Amino acid sequence: MRAVILLFALSFSAVAESAPSADDIVARMTVMNAARTAALHQYRSTRTYQVNYKGFPKGASAKVVVRLDYIAPDNKHFEIVSQEGSGLLIGRVIKKALESEQEAAKPEYHDRSALIHANYDFKLIGSDTENNRPCYLLEVTPKRADKYLYNGRICVDSADYAVVRIDARPAKNPSIWISRAYILSRTHKVGDFWFPGTTRSTSHVRLGGDAELNIDYGDYQIINATAVQTPNLSSAAAP
Repeated sequence: MRAVILLFALSFSAVAESAPSADDIVARMTVMNAARTAALHQYRSTRTYQVNYKGFPKGASAKVVVRLDYIAPDNKHFEIVSQEGSGLLIGRVIKKALESEQEAAKPEYHDRSALIHANYDFKLIGSDTENNRPCYLLEVTPKRADKYLYNGRICVDSADYAVVRIDARPAKNPSIWISRAYILSRTHKVGDFWFPGTTRSTSHVRLGGDAELNIDYGDYQIINATAVQTPNLSSAAAP
């Protein structure tokens, strides 16, 4: 029994020692993201937005199907394929979300939202699994109140160093009408690339009521891409 306990302790110690630090994970994530971004030149996808609101003065819902055409480095063109339901929710929620995503893709805004030390403090708090793959669990704390940042946890795939899950709250409420909001998003792998898979967000409206926005992404078509040049992750690790 003592031998078994000792073996388990040694195995656990070896795993703990082999795990990179939070700084190493962020450094590797940064170089891998850059490598994938450089290799992906053009793709197309379809997504479905579903909004449900319950509260004052009455409930409402809306559904919009959108096609996205992306051309590197920052051109995102959205085309509404179909829409139904509340015009108010379509205009105030879904179209605003599309505009915000287009804005965030621009270089001047991309740096503000990137998962880097200029924007966040990182803490490695454990391990987890996502997409049936092991990942590192990090706590992220924004360094400022910014609508492009969030406060919560991320899972980083331990092989590809891609963010595969975000479980967080916005660092700054997106509207004065919202008192609190929560976001859960997941990604999935298509070829060598990681794309959004699902986003589930809930918000409490100050006037009373709750809103839920669900986004389902799919039908990815990689139109133009080159091989991802995987960098030396050992040299990317923080000193």
